[in-house]
Amino acid sequence: GANCSSSLSGCYHGTHVAGISAGKGASFSGVAKDANIIAIQVFSRAAGTTQITAYFSDVIAALNRVHALRGSFNIASVNMSLGTNTTYASNCDATYSSVKAAIDLLRSVNIATVNSAAISNSSTGLSAPGCISTAVSVGSTITATDAVSSFSNSASFLQLLAPGDSIYSSLPGNTFGYLGGTSMAAPHVAGTWAVLKQRVPAASVSDILNALRSTGLSVTDPRNGLVFPRIRID
Repeated sequence: GANCSSSLSGCYHGTHVAGISAGKGASFSGVAKDANIIAIQVFSRAAGTTQITAYFSDVIAALNRVHALRGSFNIASVNMSLGTNTTYASNCDATYSSVKAAIDLLRSVNIATVNSAAISNSSTGLSAPGCISTAVSVGSTITATDAVSSFSNSASFLQLLAPGDSIYSSLPGNTFGYLGGTSMAAPHVAGTWAVLKQRVPAASVSDILNALRSTGLSVTDPRNGLVFPRIRID
C-alpha cells in the first residue's frame, strides 16, 4: 500500500475509492464502515511522464497476494477501479487468460473481484479486466435520477450498476471532494460484498451476485436499450 506521490497525476484516486467502500467518519461513512482495507499498490509512474499506470503483471501479483492472505484475513472482495482504454464487445477471457486465472482462483475461495466498466462512453463494450467473464463488472448511475451515466461503458454482459456520478468521499490530506466515474461505482459494490458476507459468511460469489442482480432496481440504458440492475443492498 505504498503512498502515491502527490506530484503525480491521479494519486487522489485510490483514497477516494477506499472511502466509498469502507470509509468511517463522524458525519458520514462508506458502504461497509466497519470493514478494513488491505491496500495493495498496483500503480506506477509511466516512464518519462507524471502519469500513473497499472501493468497487468502487477495486477496479477496483487490478486495472488490477496489469495495468499486469505488464511490471515476474512476477505470479501477485491476492488479494481482500473481499466484499459480499449473496449471489448464480448468477454475477453482468452486475451487476458492470466488475469482470468487469478480472478478464478479468488472466486474459488469465495472472494469476488469487482471491476469498474471504465469511462470510454461506449454502449457496446467494456474495458479489461471488467470484460473478463468471472469478474463482477460495474457501470455507473446518477444517484438522483437512477439513469446510466453518459460516461459509463455498457454492454450486454455488464453485470451491475451502482452510484458513480458526483460521489463525495475522502481525498489525500484529510479532505473530501466529489468525483465521478465507474471507479466510484465499483467500490459501492465491493463494500456491499463485505456487508452481505457479514450477513451470510458462507455465500459464494455467485450467490451474492445473483442476489444483487435479482433484487436490483431495473435501469434501462437508452443508448442500447439494455436493462441492468442497480444494486439495492437492503
